[in-house]
Amino acid sequence: MSTIQKVNFEPVTDILPVHRRDFPLADPTLADPANASALIDGEWMVLNSSYQILRAASIGGAGNAATVRSFPLWAEKGRTDVQAMSLKKMPILFGGFYEIDTRVFDASAVVNGGLAITSVMQPLKVASVSIGGKIYCGLVGTQYSSSDPIVGYVTKLPANNGGKLRFIQGFRS
Repeated sequence: MSTIQKVNFEPVTDILPVHRRDFPLADPTLADPANASALIDGEWMVLNSSYQILRAASIGGAGNAATVRSFPLWAEKGRTDVQAMSLKKMPILFGGFYEIDTRVFDASAVVNGGLAITSVMQPLKVASVSIGGKIYCGLVGTQYSSSDPIVGYVTKLPANNGGKLRFIQGFRS
């Protein structure tokens, strides 16, 4: 089981060809660190029809899978640059190739016919997960045959990585 900290999502190396993109939040109150449902770095987001970002899955309870392509949030909770903008924009990793260590996952969750995270190169999908009694949009294990979007593949298991899950981004071919 993971624990949420100040930095929950960090690249393995600082030399990664990533395409970071700022989008306005569909719900600007999620940028407020005092909000009980505030976003944290490493949560997964989707674009809506108004070109705004929102959580990839409902956080009304654990086990809700994302049904469209999701993107990881690249902003720590309470960033002052986000707070200073009238139009609350937050960065997501919108493209490129990256390998990331994350704390926003549940290795034992089984969502929509998925699998617990147990092996290197296992595919990952996005779902609402319970971490420390709070619900976030994070990574869970899945199968190649799943109809839910695959967003990455395990490269290092939490047991061998200080409790963090390491993954590479990926698209189903």
